[in-house]
Amino acid sequence: MYLFFLAMKTPSGMLSLGILLYALILALLCPLLRKKEKQGLLRLLCVLPAIAAGIHLAVFGTLLFRNFACLYLEALLPLLYLLPGKGKKPLAVKSAVSLTAVFVLCVYFLFVSINLVVHNYSRCSYVEGFRKMMDTLSKEYCLGSWKKIDCDALLREYLPRVEEAEKNRDKLAYAMVLNEVTYRFYDSHVYVRLSDDFENELREELSGNDYGLSMIKLDDGSVIAVCTEPDSGFLTDEPGIFGLNGLGIHDGTQILSWDGRDIEEAIADTECIYPGFEFPVRSNEDVFRPVFLAGRGGESVTVTFLDDDGNVRTAELKEHGTYENRLSFARSVLLGHEAFGKNFESFMLDEECAYLRVTAEQYDDLLDAGAVLKNGYYPELTEYFANIIAGLEAQGMKYLVIDLRNNMGGSDFVAGALASLFTKEKLPLCCFGYEDAAGYHVKEEHYIFPDGRYSDLPVVVLVNARCMSAGDGVAKFMGDCPGVTLMGMTASAGVNQNNGGEICIPDGLGIAYPANLTLSSERVPLIDTDDSRENRIPLDVRIPMTKEYALELFDMYRHLSSEGIDPELKYAVDQLEGHK
Repeated sequence: MYLFFLAMKTPSGMLSLGILLYALILALLCPLLRKKEKQGLLRLLCVLPAIAAGIHLAVFGTLLFRNFACLYLEALLPLLYLLPGKGKKPLAVKSAVSLTAVFVLCVYFLFVSINLVVHNYSRCSYVEGFRKMMDTLSKEYCLGSWKKIDCDALLREYLPRVEEAEKNRDKLAYAMVLNEVTYRFYDSHVYVRLSDDFENELREELSGNDYGLSMIKLDDGSVIAVCTEPDSGFLTDEPGIFGLNGLGIHDGTQILSWDGRDIEEAIADTECIYPGFEFPVRSNEDVFRPVFLAGRGGESVTVTFLDDDGNVRTAELKEHGTYENRLSFARSVLLGHEAFGKNFESFMLDEECAYLRVTAEQYDDLLDAGAVLKNGYYPELTEYFANIIAGLEAQGMKYLVIDLRNNMGGSDFVAGALASLFTKEKLPLCCFGYEDAAGYHVKEEHYIFPDGRYSDLPVVVLVNARCMSAGDGVAKFMGDCPGVTLMGMTASAGVNQNNGGEICIPDGLGIAYPANLTLSSERVPLIDTDDSRENRIPLDVRIPMTKEYALELFDMYRHLSSEGIDPELKYAVDQLEGHK
């Protein structure tokens, strides 16, 4: 209930409650006004909320329509009183329908809506909007002290670039600054909200130049070329345009230097700044740095490499257009091809190993919210998951892989319902609370209520750097259960806080940020990395990046194994079934 009360205290929450109160007063006044034949006044009172909603929409614009859709519906419901039908019975029906609908929408809005703290700076200049944005984040971003974010320092550092963007009225330059600022929060819940078309434009600008290859670092410390042209031959209509084969560079070639710098040094200085892709965990970003480095340079770059005979050679690579397509492919490979699949999809991978895909912790909005009222107790969903696993068991399941790769989150209470099947002990789920000068304080505690039906089942939970929010929650809660192995090429994203804040800034851009704290039983933020950026959900098994594995992974035409499953999933199955 704590989050519900926080929602009620926001301007949007109070507005929703105000509409509910208005609807109640109108239901009481309506019979009296009809009796006194005050039809004009009645019509005005019925129309006023709709007029107010129109003004609100004009002020906030369509960018935030999704945030206020329930409020607008609430405001339109009093118009029901203007429908034809006289007498006590029709009036009673209209009053009952209007009041009930407003009440349901109000409760739904307060319980289910994600971003209730909204600030509209869209009519400001770039500079004024940026100043107000940073001031708001300094006051409302719930992990500011945990991550030691210095908003004043960020303001000073980036304000000159914002002023330049405003001078030139350069939306792209402005968005690049915003993307870089949000990157420095190292929080996947802090990001720039963009239209699809403009996001593609920004990605092309930030990806850099295409020199005909990407790169990946192996566990032995060496860096090799991948996604090379023309060997891959999938990113250009002119396979010979880069001529890498003639230079002696192909998939697997070891790269020693990039653009005149030692490859280790160049990788260490590379920041992976890209729309919608943040790196709370430093080690996760380390995996992607070589991929991003391959787009850094001017019209050409000088590359030193080892040829097939072990000789050190140097070549000049010319750029040919944007690196975005090759970057997106390489990024997708490292994220399991970003195949989301159907949520809670399940099937047998072979005669013994079963598969359960969880793309989001969302089952039923109202039931998910209701689990909050029961301190995490969610028997309906626990039984739903149990039935899925029982169906797999009937097909011969002895092992289970739960795939959380690219899981975009939802409700930790859904995560707890799944984890409850794999533990016989009552475990902490999460706490809600606040922070003041004395530290963090818990107002409400929630638990994983044990079911334990499958606590003896060997399980691998597969994660990656895009398993985030409540997906991170599943990784943690499942990882705390016996018999569960947490596995991946990278750790999960390292974020879990409640969304809640959104800032509208000029040119249709927006900034999302978490405003409400989710705490652990140790009274610190749950899961999220602090300023060290160290992963707090350690993997039990990290899939090794050998040269052989990398080449298999990056071979576009053979990225699915003979068993019809991708290399990461195959590795998980082999681990479960004891294959070497």
